[in-house]
Amino acid sequence: MVGVSILCEWAVRQGAGLGTLLRGSRIDPWRLADPDGLIEAQQEIVVIRNLLTAFDDRAGLGTELGRCYHLTAYGYFGYLLAACSSVRETLRYGLRYMPLTFAFSTMSAHVREPGQYVLGMASDDVPEDIRRFVVERDVAATVQLQREVFPGPGQVPLREIRLAHEIGETRRRAVYRDHYRVPVRFGRPRTELVFDVRYLDQVPPMANPHTALVMAEQCERVRAERLHRTGVSARVRAQLLGQDSLATSLEEVAEQLHYAPRTLRRHLENEGTTFRAILDEVRRGLAETLLRDPSVPRYEIARQLGYQDWSSFLRARRRWRTVVRGTSDR
Repeated sequence: MVGVSILCEWAVRQGAGLGTLLRGSRIDPWRLADPDGLIEAQQEIVVIRNLLTAFDDRAGLGTELGRCYHLTAYGYFGYLLAACSSVRETLRYGLRYMPLTFAFSTMSAHVREPGQYVLGMASDDVPEDIRRFVVERDVAATVQLQREVFPGPGQVPLREIRLAHEIGETRRRAVYRDHYRVPVRFGRPRTELVFDVRYLDQVPPMANPHTALVMAEQCERVRAERLHRTGVSARVRAQLLGQDSLATSLEEVAEQLHYAPRTLRRHLENEGTTFRAILDEVRRGLAETLLRDPSVPRYEIARQLGYQDWSSFLRARRRWRTVVRGTSDR
């Protein structure tokens, strides 16, 4: 809801009517103030289409709005990035917790020669009529976020912006130049943000490992809660919670849900997770419940969680904590 609220606040300041913006979205105006409110992507798409109509879908509109997505709008995620020990760490966390942001684009990152660190934005799954807007918004918001993590002139070594779309209004190109202050290329094969590769080792001025760990734990909790709600992930989670013991495999769960293992794995990847991650999450939650009950013996806790003995559970518990600190699932 926060993302839609930012859209509406900006548009109302520019003279648009709130009722016009929300028409057909099934969003009541009073809900815009709810910081924990969640909506479906389709509802935001309706608001975006209303906004584009109100402002004649002018070039640069997404860039204008992307500048309004400040660090504080991202909640735990924003503070996590500010507290990271390096840009490499912000990248690792950023890719993991991208579903907690307002972005419609799919982000990727890689290093190219000579000395370039490139963030790519793919938008093939975005409806064509809003694609230019949401990509521009995602790119502008990404730059805005990084400039607030690294405040001060020249702290973010952005070298070039490449946009996959063209714009017909040459006079509107000033909107892009004013925000990015680097060359902006249109009609490129891919949408990309190009940085100096040395940026990856830069340390945010507010870096704090303790705060980063706390924020990562909160982001992990929110991510898990959202994955609970919909999709194949929710079906896998429900299947696991209904079993007497969590000593199971992806192949067994796939058979129970009438999927081929490869198909189930692909669905989970598309939802930004894995069977291992869901299994660990379910185990963590069940472990917290069982450990609060002193009448449950250790061997029974290990059995229900799917481990051969108590020592195996303790090793897994240490691994869970390592994953939250930002290392990849092993």
